[in-house]
Amino acid sequence: MEDPPSSELSRLAKLRVVEEYQAHQLERTRAVIRELEAEQERLREREKKQCMQVSWKPQPSCADGGVALLHRANCGLYTQEMGYLNAQEAQIAPAEAGIEPCQVCRPQD
Repeated sequence: MEDPPSSELSRLAKLRVVEEYQAHQLERTRAVIRELEAEQERLREREKKQCMQVSWKPQPSCADGGVALLHRANCGLYTQEMGYLNAQEAQIAPAEAGIEPCQVCRPQD
């Protein structure tokens, strides 16, 4: 049996080269995944901001018989992020007894 020429890579050396290349590819893939996840998050935030431009939220009154306020979703006076109303619901709300529009963000405009 003949010994392979000394210039030829051993099987172990070849596998180490393959391993290094695959590790490099894996890191590149992970970097692309991180970029895509960040882009998705930016899109979600942009969609949320757009939604808030056309949404409203009611602020319950703190006292019995008090007046509830209707705010634009991005109003800084009432920062709770829940219970958003669409345009139709926001038009109906001020007609209900005990609900008034916020005088700062003026949701009726």
